[in-house]
Amino acid sequence: MAASQSGLFSLDSLRISRNKPEIFAITSGKGGVGKTSVSIGLGLLLQRLKKKVLLVDADIHLGNVDLMLGLRPRLSLADVISGEHEMADIIVEGPSGLHILPASSAVIDMLDAEERALKRMGEAFNQFEHDYDIVLVDTGAGIGRNVTAFLYGADKILVLLTPDPASIADAYGVIKVLTQKCPETPILLVTNMVGSDEEGESLFKKMDLMVQRFLNSKLVFGGAILRDDTVRETIRRQVPIVLEHPNSRPANALKMITRNLLKLDSRDAQERTSLFDGFRQNRNVALGFENDQVG
Repeated sequence: MAASQSGLFSLDSLRISRNKPEIFAITSGKGGVGKTSVSIGLGLLLQRLKKKVLLVDADIHLGNVDLMLGLRPRLSLADVISGEHEMADIIVEGPSGLHILPASSAVIDMLDAEERALKRMGEAFNQFEHDYDIVLVDTGAGIGRNVTAFLYGADKILVLLTPDPASIADAYGVIKVLTQKCPETPILLVTNMVGSDEEGESLFKKMDLMVQRFLNSKLVFGGAILRDDTVRETIRRQVPIVLEHPNSRPANALKMITRNLLKLDSRDAQERTSLFDGFRQNRNVALGFENDQVG
């Protein structure tokens, strides 16, 4: 197959099911670590591989994928649950043909709604999920029930953290939950807002050592994104950095992270349910976990 337009990597490395899209979840222990910016960058870079990508804004409380791209969607998942619109009606097309499923504050009540409403959401998504090769899920931060319900259904998980002590502690909490409840799912750790590549790799090694020692598991290093004023400027201007400054250090770091994410082995997509059916089923698992004490 031909290489991507950016010379990023070959499509030969992709092993994506033709029947179901792969689900990649991007998460963090706390907010404000750049999770949504990374999600958008990954989505756009995957689009360059001529793959059909759907970015799901699952950060229900602070969802802002559309805001960061300067989009103004009229509809959200709440309109699907109400029965007034089909799932395909609420999809918004962003830059480079990236498709986005927007969040809404009205969805908070929907996520705690009756089983029948959640089932309707799953059925609506199942009608068109096969149009996509990859579904990226930009989750909320932390280990709340609605966050972990999405994470448990992912084929691969990217955990983002910064050098901030609170970010490190909270990221460890997320990783602990994941290693206990879905140990077969690979976890890619990405360090953001670091001063150097060395600092980013050192931060990864410290976290990986803790995970190996106390959780009997192992992480994969996805890459480090350095602090850069260009990132803040592009966010302010609502333009993705991989489009505005494709050869900048942050953009190049995102290319490497994308490559490492794709290289990860994952479970067979045919062995799991679809995104929202999985969410509905995993909410009960997540609820049971919340009743446990996590040290």
